[in-house]
Amino acid sequence: MEAVDALAASPVAADAEAGRIPRAYGVDRSGICWQVARSLHVSRATYFCRL
Repeated sequence: MEAVDALAASPVAADAEAGRIPRAYGVDRSGICWQVARSLHVSRATYFCRL
């Protein structure tokens, strides 16, 4: 979790997205892949690329 949180805090936007996605999906259990992508305002393609 520390690595995911550190990545989510990155000043680089792509890295920050890459940290928020596993945090929302695996740790927070926000829903299935398309629900997480929608809540983070990214496309499904971006979701899977960042994951």
